[in-house]
Amino acid sequence: MQRRFDELAVGDRDTFSSDPVTTRQLVMYAGASGDFNRIHYDDAYAREAGLAGVIAHGMLTMGIAGRSASAFGGPGAFVRDIEGRFLNPVRPGDVVVMTVEVVAKETRQGVPCCDLAVRGEVERRLVFQGNATLAFQR
Repeated sequence: MQRRFDELAVGDRDTFSSDPVTTRQLVMYAGASGDFNRIHYDDAYAREAGLAGVIAHGMLTMGIAGRSASAFGGPGAFVRDIEGRFLNPVRPGDVVVMTVEVVAKETRQGVPCCDLAVRGEVERRLVFQGNATLAFQR
C-alpha cells in the first residue's frame, strides 16, 4: 500500500507481522553482519551463557522494525532514521508483530516527514520499542 504524506495524520497506525524467525536466518545474518557470537546459532552455548536458548541478533529485530516502517509508508517513502531499544530476546520460531504509529508530521528542509513510534511484540511480550522517521517524495 502506498500512503501519501498529505493523507496521513497523527495517530494513524498499522501492524506488520514478520515471518517466523529461523535458525537458518540467524546464521545468514551472522554471515552478513560479521556478528558470529555463538548465542545466535549454538543452542548449547546460549544455554551455558544463561539464556533459554539461541536468540536473534538485536539488529535483525531492528531490521524487522525498519521493514515495517518502510511498509507503512509504501514505495513513495523511505526510512530516513531509526533507533530503538531491544527489551526482550527474539528466538527462532517467534513472529514479531510491529505496530507503527504516526506521532508527528511536518516538512523539514523541504522534505515531507513523519515521525513514527515503532513497537514490537512477540505473543504480547514487548521485544522492541523505538522511533523512525519516514521521508516522502515531494
